[in-house]
Amino acid sequence: MKNVKKVSKVLCAFGVSTVLLAGVVGAASNHAYNNNSNWKGVGSVAPSAQANYSVDYMGAVTVFQQNFPGATVKSISYDAKHNPYYEVEGYYNNRAVELKVDEATGQIVGKEVKGYAKANKTINVQNIIIPEVAETKALEKVGSDFQTMEWSVERENGKVVYEFDMTTGGDKKAEVKVDATSGKVLSSKVKTTKY
Repeated sequence: MKNVKKVSKVLCAFGVSTVLLAGVVGAASNHAYNNNSNWKGVGSVAPSAQANYSVDYMGAVTVFQQNFPGATVKSISYDAKHNPYYEVEGYYNNRAVELKVDEATGQIVGKEVKGYAKANKTINVQNIIIPEVAETKALEKVGSDFQTMEWSVERENGKVVYEFDMTTGGDKKAEVKVDATSGKVLSSKVKTTKY
């Protein structure tokens, strides 16, 4: 009887090991051949490709400065409407330059070198509050039922200012301007739209 129990324990352990091994091999081969999975749920072991390459506004500025070494930044904007991207504008070798960077991949989706321009409205991105702090100030003013669809930061009347275009997803839209140095709300407009 003891031998039967031992054999059954060994077979059971062997069966569990086989199932675990098959699961690991299956997961590895699935990841190798189907790398387009968007699943990021609880228990996901392999990081998604998007998590490895997504960028924030500073990542977009870094890509901008890699493409235009020594360039100064005039403005940064973010568009979340369709394919979210950052747009960084600045000055490089006395030319106005613009770079669009896909948020999800960090890839350049647009690049433009314009005519000669004076670098007179530059901003130092190290001296401003981060967009999330400015957005929090804007939401405190208009209400937490709003979400940001677009934002930009640039020099305006001698100050560096964040401008947020927000919506409730329904019939209300808001435009809020926040001082990018102090976080003070400079203006806010909420309007009801008709469909």
